[in-house]
Amino acid sequence: MQEPFSSAVLLAAYPARLRRRHGAELITTMAEVAGPAGPTRAERRHFVLDGLRERFRLPPQRPLAVVAAVLALLIGGALGAAAGSWAGMWAYPTVPALGPIAARALGSDATMEARPAQLRLWSDTLGTLGPGVDPVEAVGRARERLSAAGWQTDAVEVSGGTDGIHFRRAEFRAEKSGVGLELTAYYDDSSLVQLGAWSQRPPVYAPLVLGGMALGLLAGWLSAAALAYRISGAHRRRASAVTAGAGLALLLLPAGSLYLSLVRYLPQGRDAGVTDLVHRALAASPISAQADSLNLGLSWTDSPYLNKVLVIAGLAAVLAAAILARPGRGSEQPAGPQPA
Repeated sequence: MQEPFSSAVLLAAYPARLRRRHGAELITTMAEVAGPAGPTRAERRHFVLDGLRERFRLPPQRPLAVVAAVLALLIGGALGAAAGSWAGMWAYPTVPALGPIAARALGSDATMEARPAQLRLWSDTLGTLGPGVDPVEAVGRARERLSAAGWQTDAVEVSGGTDGIHFRRAEFRAEKSGVGLELTAYYDDSSLVQLGAWSQRPPVYAPLVLGGMALGLLAGWLSAAALAYRISGAHRRRASAVTAGAGLALLLLPAGSLYLSLVRYLPQGRDAGVTDLVHRALAASPISAQADSLNLGLSWTDSPYLNKVLVIAGLAAVLAAAILARPGRGSEQPAGPQPA
């Protein structure tokens, strides 16, 4: 017994340009081939796959459409990775208040500053060692106390003081429930103690970023293919094509920044800085460092909002191109090769 056959559901696999021109023909042909029993599962699968192939198809003999589709593919992947990174950010654990941790770890060995809560994913606090307290001994006692409280601690390391730049210091790192901790005590006259904490990268973050990039690549190509056919049948074909090209050009710089951030951040370990999350590339100036090193005088590139402005402007231009590409009265979009 065949499963119920819904022509509307199967027809949805085809792009709108083919549904408008050949929808009735497609359904009629399938009904005639299938007979009274209706299409088999294999026939329905073939029908859907044929429709999906049409969605990926570009207008024939249009090399610029291929170039635009490749650019849209890359831009979509970058924006998808940014969306996945933003979603993955909320999986990071919240850093606990450092006051109680510092009090437990250092006890009477140091006096810590009372600081309000800082960022959800990062925080630090400062203090000073008591008179006559040795930094190595204080840090060693703090390590023992945190270990007793369930923290996984590294060995105490003593470094610095030999290059004339970095002060001699004693420090160790600890980890618990997805939160990293670093305690450092210095030997300089200030007897400074610094306690910092950060949220460590959860296992779900990288899959969300890569999954978002995959969906973005798919959406970029499909959007470019749909827009290419829309422009092919537009009354204002040249204006819409130029507007779409300008939008893609504006999106290239932030897309490049996102890919650089992706390559730099993902291979790092769990302690990678939370300020370097992939999507935060949109909140950084993409070319200011290069412009400064070359002394180009491009002070306007120092703006941390440049990438965001380019993304908004680029997407707005692509949307404007889709609006301009509305077919004129009496005109029809080329449907391309008819589906099998």
